[in-house]
Amino acid sequence: MEFILFILLGSTIGILSGFFGIGGGIILTPLLLILGYPPSTAIVLSLLLTLGSTVTGTVSHMRLKNFHVRDALAVGLSGIVGSAVITPVVFWLEQRTGADAMISALYIVLLTWFAIQFLKPSKRKLVEGHVTQANLYKLMVIGFAAGILSSLMGVSGGFLLTPLLMGWVRFPLKQAIGTSIASATLIVLGGVTSYLASGTEAPLYLGIALIVGAFIGSPIGASLLHLFEDHFVRKSLGVFYAVVAVSVMLKVLGQETGSLILLGIFTIGLLLLFFYQKVRSRHS
Repeated sequence: MEFILFILLGSTIGILSGFFGIGGGIILTPLLLILGYPPSTAIVLSLLLTLGSTVTGTVSHMRLKNFHVRDALAVGLSGIVGSAVITPVVFWLEQRTGADAMISALYIVLLTWFAIQFLKPSKRKLVEGHVTQANLYKLMVIGFAAGILSSLMGVSGGFLLTPLLMGWVRFPLKQAIGTSIASATLIVLGGVTSYLASGTEAPLYLGIALIVGAFIGSPIGASLLHLFEDHFVRKSLGVFYAVVAVSVMLKVLGQETGSLILLGIFTIGLLLLFFYQKVRSRHS
């Protein structure tokens, strides 16, 4: 039963992952921490989910021609380096019971900051147009930072990659999302390898269930992206970051039930909106 529930969980998060260009760990890691899993276990399972969703998302966005392979490789390979550097730090913190608090604090700060960036009125018009190539130096710096966050927080780094690729590199939204999820595949693969080499005791069969679910959900999310305007996707991503930040705050304050309810209501609402838009597009 637990295996089936994790497949359903992976499918749900996979849909959001394919749509927003994030790996899914940004939801799963705090969720598993709320449910009482040790930080290293939550991170490994989240990375495995993320690996499934990024692989399928990459294939989908490649078909849509939303990114350049060169750019994704530059970000991904530098991300592997950052991931390898930070993994021993997580185990060191966990031995001193500091990992949970540090990870939660990082989530709250970063998610709140990105939520503000996406939700505040933009003085600059969103970049639109064809897929273009960017400066390799910028891509490598962004990738290294994303790799550190990936193995520190159990995420693909996509929630950092997408806004930085839009803001610093000035990629159009869909190219930022495509590049983010493609490069995240390499970053997450490096993170999973680092944790396995470090001797993780995470229940890997649950990770397999999450991967199976991600293979189902991620292509669905990527296919839904063209049904919505860039402005809507940007604002929705901002709300998404804000909701997850608040849920982590509630968990830190000891309100685990409220945190789970908030995540559940938001996720169900967003999935219903996706379904409504899909049905509407078929009848228009």
